[in-house]
Order: sequence, then structure tokens, then C-alpha cells
Amino acid sequence: MRADGPSGRAVRRAVVGLVVSALAAFLVVGAGAVLAARSIAEKTALTEAARSAEGLGKVIFVPTLPDVMGGDVAARNRLDAAVLARQRDGEIIRVKVWTHDGLVLYSNEPKAMGLRFPNNTEVQATIDQQASTAELSDLSNAENVTERPSHRLVEVYVPLTLDSGQRLALEVYSTDAGVAAARAELTGTLVPFALLALLVLVLAQLPVSAWLLRRVSRADAERGRLLRSALTASERERRAIARDLHDGVVQSLAGANFVLSSVRNAVASHTQPRLDMVEKASEAVRDAVGSLRTMMVDIYPPDLTGDGLPEAIDQLAERLSHEGVEVKTRIDVRTELSSELAAAAYRCARECSTNIAKHAEAAHAWIEVDGDEQRLVVRVADDGRGYVGAPAETGHLGLQLMRDAVDDLGGQFTIRTAPEGGTEVSIRLPVR
Repeated sequence: MRADGPSGRAVRRAVVGLVVSALAAFLVVGAGAVLAARSIAEKTALTEAARSAEGLGKVIFVPTLPDVMGGDVAARNRLDAAVLARQRDGEIIRVKVWTHDGLVLYSNEPKAMGLRFPNNTEVQATIDQQASTAELSDLSNAENVTERPSHRLVEVYVPLTLDSGQRLALEVYSTDAGVAAARAELTGTLVPFALLALLVLVLAQLPVSAWLLRRVSRADAERGRLLRSALTASERERRAIARDLHDGVVQSLAGANFVLSSVRNAVASHTQPRLDMVEKASEAVRDAVGSLRTMMVDIYPPDLTGDGLPEAIDQLAERLSHEGVEVKTRIDVRTELSSELAAAAYRCARECSTNIAKHAEAAHAWIEVDGDEQRLVVRVADDGRGYVGAPAETGHLGLQLMRDAVDDLGGQFTIRTAPEGGTEVSIRLPVR
């Protein structure tokens, strides 16, 4: 099997498919790893922010808030100083202490103190459920009217329970630098690991894939070789049978016809019944000679290159016309065909015309052959009772052999039946 044959093309398509699938897998795994890393990093950073805010509430706000709420100026100064120190360290940006009804008891932004936002569901849920929450915020909520707009901040709500039993909520805003750092670190670790694992898997599968491709290629090459051998042997047998018919039976029958002609002339003056018998015998011999000559053309057609193919197609149409089918032919081949392609086109037309005569019960048929420098197209159609099933399923060995031969030549074979009846068979073969 030559490298540019169907087997070679199949192997190349398989290799390209492997490469494309590997690239697609890399893209999917890489994108999935990035998304997973970002999600995991975000959840981890938000959990850490919530834990830090809980520590801030227990260490600073719970001990100091009762005195601040009681009007102790020194306690208020100590609380402001502690918050300011953490603000300078970049740990926090803004803090607020809320009551359940939405009153801001304390904030490091003086403008926010004393404001009331009764519909703050986050504050109410934090106090009622005694659970901390953390999320990324863009300061678009109503209670952030005193804040400067920011792209992304980490917003944490932490429950506070004073010694008196009063329940409050601590809100802490901090930058998302920790989230971004966690994303970058985890992405830089997880994505390369995932891609490396996929690369190892692909490399491990390459020997097996290459082995399978070689086996498929060898199987296709062997199949093509066997098919070509079968076609060559068939052509050889056809040639031998046609030669034997021509040199044997046809010559004998032709001689018998000459003898009968002489006998007919000799008995022309005798009774009419004897003359009729001789003429019938002569006619039967002529018909047998004609049938045998037709069979010889079927078995081994003449040279199909050049003008041989149109003439052979016209002979097929003429024979089909003798069966009562009106045939229209169109042959437009604008390039020189190899003997292999011309033989394939003739075999297709011959097999289809034979099926039309035997099975289709058609009134009309069409045989078209079109060829240029790129492709050769043969189309045979009829308006008969249609065709059902695959060639292998319905016993149409000729059609199955035609399909196999077309596949071996790198072409396409199609057969279809219209809903209103009729069958169309077409083959497309590459010329070069």
C-alpha cells in the first residue's frame, strides 16, 4: 500500500486526531485546574479572613466594648488605637460594630457611627445564627454610603457576645491581597502538576497508540492488497473465459450458422415447412452468437481509455434499451483517465445497469459520467421500485465488491432510494 493511499491517509488522520485530542485535553485540564485553584484559594483565603476577624473580636472588641458603650473615653481611645495599628499594618481597612436592629455602635469611620440600616440581613443572620461569614464585596450595599468605592474587598461578619449577654455583630473590611496571593500560589502549584500528570499519561499511551496505528495500517494495506489481487485474478479469468468463448463456442456457432444458410438455400425449392425449420434454427444460432458476443464484452470489455469508455457505456445503454428501459446517457470526461479508473467507472455502470434490468422494474434510467483533473463521478439512476438494505445484507455481492473497490481507490460510494421510488448509485473517485 503506497504511503498516499487510503491506509496512509487513515493513519495520518488518526495521528492528527491524537494530537488534537491531546491539545484539547491540555486546554480543558488547564482551564479546569485554573478554575479549581482559584475557587479553592478563594475559599481558603476567606476562611482565614473570617478566623482573623474572630480573633480580632475576641481579643480587642469583647473586652473593651462594654466600657466604650458606657462612655469611657480612655477605653474608646484604646480601642481606636488598637484598630488604627492594625489598619496601618494593612490588616484591615474598616470595622463596624452592629446591633440587631441595624445601628452602628462603633466604627473607625466617625461618619458611620450612629447610622441605622434596619434591613441589613447579613447583620441579622450573623447575630441570629451566631455564625461568621466572609465574601468578596464591591461596597455597593446601602450601609457602605460612608465608604469610598473599591474594586474588591473581603467583607467579614463575626458574631460578638459581651459578658452581659448582649449579642452584636462585628463587620471587618480588608483588602483582597490575601485572596490574590493565595490564588497565584495555588494556581502556580496545581496547574503545572495537573498538566504534567496529563503529559505523562499521554506519553505513556503513545507507544500503545502507535502500535495500534501500525496494526490498523498493516491490516488496511493487506486488505487493499487482497482486493487488488482478487480484482487482478478476476480480470485474468474474465480474459481467459472471453478468449475461450471467442475461439471456441462462438466460432463453432458462427460456422453452424454458415452451414444452415447453405442448407436454407439448398432446400429453398422444397416444401415451406422444412424451410421454416431451417430459418428458425438459423435464427436461434444467430441469437446465441449475439448473446455470447454480449457476454464476452461483459466479461472482458474492450480498451476503455480514450474513446473506449463512451462506446462501452453506450453499449450498456443499448442493451438496457432492449429490455424495454428508456435510457439517457451523458458522458463528459475532460481529462485522460488511467485504465484503473476507466475500468472502475465501467464496472459501476455495468453492475448498475444489470441490476436495473433484473430487479428494478424501471421504465427510465440515466447513466452519467463526469470527469475533470480532480475527480471522476459516475451516476446511475432509475425510476424503479427502489432498493432497501445494505449490499452485504441483501446479497448484492456485485455492489459490495464495487464499494470495496471504490474505497480502495480512495473514493466515495453512495446508494440511496427516493421516497417515491427509484434508486441512485454514485461513485466519486480522485483522478490524481
